[in-house]
Parts: sequence; C-alpha cells; structure tokens
Amino acid sequence: MVSYDQFSNVILNDAVERRVVVAQGICHYSDIPLGLYIVRGDSIVLLGQIDAMREPQVMKEVSLEELDAIREQSNEATTWDFDSDLVA
Repeated sequence: MVSYDQFSNVILNDAVERRVVVAQGICHYSDIPLGLYIVRGDSIVLLGQIDAMREPQVMKEVSLEELDAIREQSNEATTWDFDSDLVA
C-alpha cells in the first residue's frame, strides 16, 4: 500500500489478482500482476497483510496454466455461502 486518505481511498503498488482453486483438499493459487491500483474507500470491505511465513504451509503456488488444468480436472465446485459463513 502506497498511500491512503481520510475517506479510506487507497493506492496499491504491485497489486495482484489471486486466483484460488481447492482440489482434493489442497489449496492451489496463482497471482496475476495488476500493477498500480487506486481503490475507492466505499469499495473496500477488508484490507490486510499476508503472512508470508504461514502461506506456504496453507497454499501451494502454481502457474496460471497449471491452475486452469487443476480446475478442469477437479469436479469440486467452489461455492460461497456468505449467509452461513458470516453467522457469529
């Protein structure tokens, strides 16, 4: 993060899009570089730093081509159930 202001607008440097596929209990991911991004504060839900020491234990980094192949081979569909995930 390069900068932010009183309205929670942020400027991100070296931003990436992380694509994730869970197959056979293993979480695979690939990062797509996006560069410099300016994000309006009203678009932000959560912002945090990634723990670089913990990440290799939880997720396995693969190339984008490998990630697409894993997604095609996997019959598991990723579903997001926000209603039950957000229940405290």
